[in-house]
Amino acid sequence: MKKVLLSLAVVAALASCDKNDNIIDDLPMADVDLKSTTESVVTTEASLDDVAEAAEYEVDLFTGTDDTVEQMATLQVGTSLKSGGEGDQTQNRYRNRYKLGKCPDIHIVKEEGGWPRTITLNYGEGTELMNGRVIAGIIEIYQTAPRRENGIRTVTFIDFSVDGVGIAGTSVKTFDATALTISVVRDLTFTLEDGTTIDRDAERLITWVEGMDTPFDHTDDVFEITGFVNCVDSDDNVYRRDITVPLIKKGDCRWIVAGEISLTKNGVEFATINYGEGECDNIAVMTTADGSEEFEIGKRVREKREERNGEQNHNHNGQ
Repeated sequence: MKKVLLSLAVVAALASCDKNDNIIDDLPMADVDLKSTTESVVTTEASLDDVAEAAEYEVDLFTGTDDTVEQMATLQVGTSLKSGGEGDQTQNRYRNRYKLGKCPDIHIVKEEGGWPRTITLNYGEGTELMNGRVIAGIIEIYQTAPRRENGIRTVTFIDFSVDGVGIAGTSVKTFDATALTISVVRDLTFTLEDGTTIDRDAERLITWVEGMDTPFDHTDDVFEITGFVNCVDSDDNVYRRDITVPLIKKGDCRWIVAGEISLTKNGVEFATINYGEGECDNIAVMTTADGSEEFEIGKRVREKREERNGEQNHNHNGQ
């Protein structure tokens, strides 16, 4: 379980008990003017970040092993990987990522000289990963150079979804081979299962901290992520999220395992999300004007503020 941050009231109580304790002062969260409840915005943001990183990791996985992806594309039968024969050890790395050995259908078109090239990953109506995540639709990747060289990857999502959340738009990834970093500019629209849409324009810097030297083994990959996202949703909420403590994503874990983000509107902070200190679980901690509490990533609350206020007034008048 992740550590729940102490509310200001508890901090004040502790301070009154022992003034010699080293307590860090913090400003209270603001209750900003949002159309939806703060909890709704926070849980949705955590969910969207989860599926966005899952989609981006698929791109990095199939553009980080140039020769192997070509081999897989030629040896592939439908969406299954053959057992036995040349390349089986390498294919097992991918087979172990996808349930029952079913991976996306891979199609590669190369220009003269081999580069640039376009990789199309087709997950069909649903491809399940070993961790239970379900990916559907198409990712198209235009890649200008091999992974060990500086280059640009332009990623387009077509009729694509992760765990039922639709993703449409483009992501441009600029790879720095010397620094082992990927600069990402995203212009994506997410569609929740209830029809809510969220436009997210993002700039991120992803640093490949571990696992770069073992491209056939995703389980030892560790990424550090920094940056910001500007968000507008179909409920007329406009806000920004900044990564204040770098997020940590591991190749063998479904969720972000560490880091913290800040949510603001017009420069005023109204919430934070803390992902913990490295545990592989779907528990995060939100801190708002109401205090701090744990929540499960992927379980979204979609509730408008006026609906909640109306229900509270009804309950109060009925007493």
